[in-house]
Amino acid sequence: MFDVSYLLDSIDTITEAIEAHFDSVSRSLKDTFRSSPWLPDSIKPRPPPSPPRRFPSMPVSYYEASLDWLSEHRAASAAVVAFIGTGAFIVWRRRRADRAKRRAKRAKNGARTEVVVLAGSIHAPLTRSLSQELERRGFIVYIPVSSLSEEHLVQSESRADIRPLNLDITSPSSTEEAIRKLANHISAPQKPISNAPPHTLHLAAIIVAPGTSLPTQPIASLPPSIWSDTLNTRLLAPFTTLQAFLPLLISQNSTLLFLTPSIVPSLTPAYHAADSVVAGGLQQYISTLRKEVQGQGVNVVQFQLGHFDYGLSATENHQQMVLSQQISRSQATKKRLEEKGVAPKDITGTSLKELHNNVFDTIVRGKGRNGTVFVGQGARTYDLIGKLVPDGLVNWMMNVRKLKQAASPTPDREGSPEGSTSAEWENVAERDDNDAAYVYPKRR
Repeated sequence: MFDVSYLLDSIDTITEAIEAHFDSVSRSLKDTFRSSPWLPDSIKPRPPPSPPRRFPSMPVSYYEASLDWLSEHRAASAAVVAFIGTGAFIVWRRRRADRAKRRAKRAKNGARTEVVVLAGSIHAPLTRSLSQELERRGFIVYIPVSSLSEEHLVQSESRADIRPLNLDITSPSSTEEAIRKLANHISAPQKPISNAPPHTLHLAAIIVAPGTSLPTQPIASLPPSIWSDTLNTRLLAPFTTLQAFLPLLISQNSTLLFLTPSIVPSLTPAYHAADSVVAGGLQQYISTLRKEVQGQGVNVVQFQLGHFDYGLSATENHQQMVLSQQISRSQATKKRLEEKGVAPKDITGTSLKELHNNVFDTIVRGKGRNGTVFVGQGARTYDLIGKLVPDGLVNWMMNVRKLKQAASPTPDREGSPEGSTSAEWENVAERDDNDAAYVYPKRR
């Protein structure tokens, strides 16, 4: 059979050979005519153009090299730019939020209209700091008290808008009467001066800050009296207070804040049964309350608190509001840390300003609506550790095994187990003055 492709290849080969021959003859004739002296220059063929002159290559600048690298690695460049841009935007937004002016609403005549009930121990530095900050930002702060001495402590602050609220939760009738008077005062027209138009108050929020100064002992050494006192003061008291305030909260569309510690409840370490039980009870109570008040205008927010920088001398500077036991404990903790070579300035935490800003944003701007807000150093980290890291690894990190060998279930004087020194028992968990952070001993 006749092969057409072979014929075409042969024709191409012959054609290329003919073209190459004619090119060679043309170059020979041009060279002959160009070198002939008897031909005039006007008709001589022009010489071929000279090759372009090559200059030595110049070194590439860093800018040009960077542009070349970016053009070659576009995906990596886009990822780096997006990461840096997002981080810069978050930092800028946080700084802008910190610098933003935060002031409570006022009436047209300039009087204060926003009321906050701060249900916390008046002996806790957190209660004192938060009450002063809310008052400074334009709120009227009421602190529930149950005795005359506590009322005098609140009045000793000498601030007209930090007021005591006599609330005896052991007497239901007395509690209802006190809240009824507060509700009538809020709804009644207020006239700060005679010629000013009247205005009414508004219950902006109730802040529940249960104390965290709980006993740190093995379960076998906790007597029933300790459990009874812990459950009554840390669970029953807040529950009873909120039950009495709930109708007022719903009618005022207020915000309900729970300030609870996060580090110890997340890790649930040994010798902290009281902390874990109280935290678990509050967590379930908050979850149930959210479902019951859903759609009734109450914003239930839980603050998971980490470590804050109160300063080891915070309680010493506010001895008027702090119990003498806490002052002595502050001095003892400071001495123990100095003996271990840890300077007080090395133990730092988040500034209280961040907590104050988050509380204000939750009350006024609706931040974290019906959710959880993590505030303070280590709050979110320890929450993730407690959920994801196995208990065995957590115990190893906290060096619980060695402490367990030094502990005995039989209590000794001041709650120390027999057979262990007071220093060994104090190392189980050392609380600093803010009652929110823990300094665990390092592994040796």
